[in-house]
Formats: sequence, structure tokens, C-alpha cells
Amino acid sequence: MFGKETILWEGYAAWSQFIWLYLIVAMMMVRAALLVRSGASGWGGWLVGAVTLLGTAAALRRWGRYVVTSRRVVLRNGWTGRDIQSIEHQEIREVSIKQGPLADLMGIGTVVIQSRQDDAVIQFRGLLDPEDVTQRIQAALVRRPV
Repeated sequence: MFGKETILWEGYAAWSQFIWLYLIVAMMMVRAALLVRSGASGWGGWLVGAVTLLGTAAALRRWGRYVVTSRRVVLRNGWTGRDIQSIEHQEIREVSIKQGPLADLMGIGTVVIQSRQDDAVIQFRGLLDPEDVTQRIQAALVRRPV
């Protein structure tokens, strides 16, 4: 998979990254419950929709696999295992964190890795504790082989 590279860190987006989907599911479940309670029809469709959205959230969470190896930073497809994008350590210009107020409140953020040469950017979105991931990437850059 990664040949002679050592995996230093890997992860996926946090569950809290998809909080908006969970709120929609909750509203759909309330709607289904109200329909059941009132004896009206149509509650099954709302229930199926809520379950479908929960499945969608699980699938989206596993779509992007974030990997830091001894040689590069990689965004992989979590379903196929193929590399979507990678940047070699020596090509990394900057590692930063993007975090809005709501993301800050939930403790998640996006780690942004920028390339020196072609302005390529990899974003590790929705990470729990993005500061830790940033420190791990920076530590990998310091100890990379020459």
C-alpha cells in the first residue's frame, strides 16, 4: 500500500463534521413521530429518509482517509484505497488550520497543507483536534530523511 513509507498518522473526518445532517435527521424523526401520534399516513417515508441520511453521513465520513507518512501527506479515497492527492514532505510550503466559530466550539477544524511548486492544496476537513494533526505533520517534516 505505502511501500517503504511508514504511516505516522491516519484518520477520517470526525462525526461532528456532519452535525448538520444529524439535525436534519432529528427533525425528520420528530416529523415521523408526530405523524404516527396523530394517526396520519406518510410517517414511513420520513423514517426511511432519516435512516438514509444517517447512512449518507457514515459514507461521507469514510470517503476521505487522511494519511501522514514518513515521505508525504496523502488524501486517499476511503472506499477504493486510491490516492486522490499527495504532497511530498520536501514540497510542503505551509501547514495551517482553518476553523470557524462553530467548528472551534465543536473542537474540529480543517488542516490545510500547501505545496511550494504548483500551489496544490490538500485539506484534511473536519478533524477532531486539528492542532495535534498539524504538530504531527510538522514533526514529520523536521525528521524527514535527507
